[in-house]
Amino acid sequence: MRVLARPLQVLRQVRETLRRHQMLSGGETVVVATSGGPDSVALLHLLCRLRDELSLRLHAVHVDHGLHRSSAAHAQFVKRIARAWGVPASVYRVNVRSHARGRRLSVEDAARELRYAALERAARRVGATHIAVAHTADDQVETVLLWLLRGAGSDGLAGMPASRPHGRLRVVRPLIDLWRQDVTAYLAAEGLPSKTDPTNRLRRPLRNRIRQDLLPRLAGYNPGVKAVLRRLALQVAGDAEVLDRLSTEAARGAVRRSGARVIINAARFCALPAAVQRRVAHQALRAARGNIRGVAFVHIERIRSMAANEHVGERADLPGLRATRTADGVAITRA
Repeated sequence: MRVLARPLQVLRQVRETLRRHQMLSGGETVVVATSGGPDSVALLHLLCRLRDELSLRLHAVHVDHGLHRSSAAHAQFVKRIARAWGVPASVYRVNVRSHARGRRLSVEDAARELRYAALERAARRVGATHIAVAHTADDQVETVLLWLLRGAGSDGLAGMPASRPHGRLRVVRPLIDLWRQDVTAYLAAEGLPSKTDPTNRLRRPLRNRIRQDLLPRLAGYNPGVKAVLRRLALQVAGDAEVLDRLSTEAARGAVRRSGARVIINAARFCALPAAVQRRVAHQALRAARGNIRGVAFVHIERIRSMAANEHVGERADLPGLRATRTADGVAITRA
């Protein structure tokens, strides 16, 4: 794992990441998620350095989750640094605990939902086309392990994409090729201040335990384990991209909508390779419900089993959905 020693090296790497992943071509209005932590401060500062070169219009957005006593001070800190760097800034305050109770989510998942909702609102208000977030290569490695422990398939092992659509917007991760050590070295060299979120030290969130306990233990078996996991994510992401294309083509012949139902044609579906079947089933469930929250491997396998068996009338309750075996396939409706 090579650490970039000089600020210009870090800047060159970010410029290369933007180019290689086609994140920003120039002239965009970008909402920059700025928590005040080291990664987000580095992200805002680096984009400011590229602002004239790429003709960017930047808008810093801080989401105050209200989860620790110093959250208001962090919001004021973001406003100060944004003003010093000539970037307009907005602060959104959200009630994470109330949202978590109402939606039966973990605090971490509720915070993420509200954070992205706030970033979307800010983007609409300022006319932004992109949301830039400060995930690093370390975050990518932690995400791969997080999904592995949850039993995710190849999509989880691919980690976070460098760039992805988010409704009419695009979420980009300009720091995804930098290690956290690169960011720390950059802040020190540039004399940049940052704030530490005390919730990062909590033991309860699984991601924190992965960072604090699991990765150091794995490094005892292989000191380069983080680089290995990052390469794994890159390889799996490439394979997943090919499977996605094949599955999208296959779904055109195997899946159709009929009113409120999404119908999988059993004969065409069962003729597909198993890996493509699973992705086509994912697409069908997403089409029926709008998202696949809560859908796990066992649910996808149930769809495959129902398609392979000819038990007309068989039913299965899935998260937010119901699947029914018909004479020629599997009909999926919202529950």
